[in-house]
Amino acid sequence: MHHLKKIDFIFFVYLLVSSIFLFLSWQTIESPLPLLLNRLLIVIGVALLVKYDHRTKHPIVHLIRATYPIILSGYFYSETVFYNKLFFSDYDYLLALWDKTIFGSQLSVGFSAYLSNPLFSELMYFSYFSFYLLIVGFTVYMYFRQKGEFERSNFQLIASSYLFYLIFSLFPSAGPQFYFSPPENILPNAFVFDKVMHFIQQTAEQPTGAFPSSHVGISVVILLISRAKAPDFYKYIWPLVLLIMLSTVYIKAHYVVDVIGGLIIAPFILYLSNRLFQIDITNSIKRT
Repeated sequence: MHHLKKIDFIFFVYLLVSSIFLFLSWQTIESPLPLLLNRLLIVIGVALLVKYDHRTKHPIVHLIRATYPIILSGYFYSETVFYNKLFFSDYDYLLALWDKTIFGSQLSVGFSAYLSNPLFSELMYFSYFSFYLLIVGFTVYMYFRQKGEFERSNFQLIASSYLFYLIFSLFPSAGPQFYFSPPENILPNAFVFDKVMHFIQQTAEQPTGAFPSSHVGISVVILLISRAKAPDFYKYIWPLVLLIMLSTVYIKAHYVVDVIGGLIIAPFILYLSNRLFQIDITNSIKRT
């Protein structure tokens, strides 16, 4: 127990809660046993990683040990599709209505149709893909350049991601790419990154997690942390974050209200993540 860190506790709490959600959704899942088996293997793998890191103190092993929860976050995101309708059904009809009411049209449909130039499309596809590069870049920058702030910032990033995933179970939505039918959900062609994103969407994207946009929310969380703790990193990434926001609507991953929701909720998610970080979990367990 004394080898565990705060990121391990937030990881195992999320694993427990989401496992309960999976178990409660058992009847609606086509093949539930492999999902639970995967989780058992993940627990064993994490336990071995923690033990090996404590013994070796190898820098690469230490980096993997510090970041495994965010590495696994992509897998956990894809799993939300199995329990995101545990409490409610998809609210896409409501999100599409809000977009139409507020903006007078379905911008998630019209944006890419209006600006279908291959060069602009390439920029949008790359911008959406750069979300993953932003997470990697932020993690690496904080680990090597802001060592004293890494533990907190890494925890905030991990906790924020998992909090977004739990929100998806309370407000399920698939997003325009799944809600609309052809030709409304068809995207323009580009050069390279359209194929990259189509591959990612076909293999990893699921009809889940549209509202609020975690792409936008996590990007804003990184932006807020960087502005306070890594201003040199911040000044380079804020234009990229703006492009990420535009791209989520352009490639029909999100409604505009999803973007607004991500913008509004991100500071609250970051605040809650920071409060969780301040909890002295080890001492609390010892006292109980």
